[in-house]
Amino acid sequence: MGFDKQFDKQLLWIAEHAAHVELPEDWIQGETDRGEPFFYHPKTKQLTTTHPIRRKYHQFVQKVRNFQKRMNMSDKEVIPHLAVIMDEVLNRMQKDLPPVTDQIIERLAVLFYIDTKVEHSLTRRVKTAIEAYVEEEIETIRQTGQKADMSTFLDEVRHEQIRAEVLSKPDPVIMCSEDPTEPARVKCEDCQDFFSLKGFDDTHSTGKRRNHVRVKCEQVTCSIYKDQWATCEVDTTLYCDKAYEETANRKPTLRQKRKKILGGLACSEYTGKRAEVLCEDCSDLFCWEAFIELHRRGNRLRHVPLQLDQEGQLYRAGQQLAPEECARLIDRARRAREGGEWLAFQDDQLNTYWYNLTDKSVATKNPVL
Repeated sequence: MGFDKQFDKQLLWIAEHAAHVELPEDWIQGETDRGEPFFYHPKTKQLTTTHPIRRKYHQFVQKVRNFQKRMNMSDKEVIPHLAVIMDEVLNRMQKDLPPVTDQIIERLAVLFYIDTKVEHSLTRRVKTAIEAYVEEEIETIRQTGQKADMSTFLDEVRHEQIRAEVLSKPDPVIMCSEDPTEPARVKCEDCQDFFSLKGFDDTHSTGKRRNHVRVKCEQVTCSIYKDQWATCEVDTTLYCDKAYEETANRKPTLRQKRKKILGGLACSEYTGKRAEVLCEDCSDLFCWEAFIELHRRGNRLRHVPLQLDQEGQLYRAGQQLAPEECARLIDRARRAREGGEWLAFQDDQLNTYWYNLTDKSVATKNPVL
């Protein structure tokens, strides 16, 4: 990873995680005749001698270094500063004040190299993690009279960072070597280059290349932003999230048409499991196991679950929802989960307010509704 053990002590946790990361399930590892490892992606036909996730770790490390340089904190010890903030949070809790404020979240984000102006989802996860930690800490103090270890909180936030910045980050779309504006559709087994169909025909129509063998490179890409992965399909047109929103804003009738979600939607609680239900009250996506676990008591017992199929269609009491309502509910749930720029807090008088992570403004009425 290129770390210096003396000067990069605060980042060694990234190297430790990278040393034990598993190969993504859509990649295959093998060995050459000389015993050297290689990695192969059957769908896209990518072949590399470098672990496919390694470059993502390098990108994450570079991002952290840039943040440290910008904030002048490359040698800042995390644990002592974190302990000070945690003491402040616990003191607020013991005074019956809301434990987390927007100022506390901003200070915590700096310690975790999170830019709150753009990394809304990670900021939201930090808030959730510290609230859960405080509840556990108070209970531990009541039972044993001692403070709990901060390592659980620290590990949870770092796990979320690795998940967001490395594990969940999609590989870039492979573009045509002849025309970089077009996504690759085939790979030449002889040239070992990737091409669009036109790019392959243009370069292999004459000479020895006419006998070159091409294999299919499977990539489901956006029809408008061709270097982006498609996330949905409407009337046989493929859209990424950005393209769908822009097109729907220009042509509102698009929202009235059936929107097929590609690859399904993930459960908010159990990563790796497909969402099977949308809670209409929580505005969140769950597998059935997670929904039942989180809705066994209290006011959540009355929450309404909408069944969700593999193509992203919703059903209420067995009846399929109209396309426009279905798309609206799913988009709202995804925005809430992925972390919009507004984050809710309570002031010392227990009044709810909303803090804008991007421009740092405050609203006293829910700006999302």
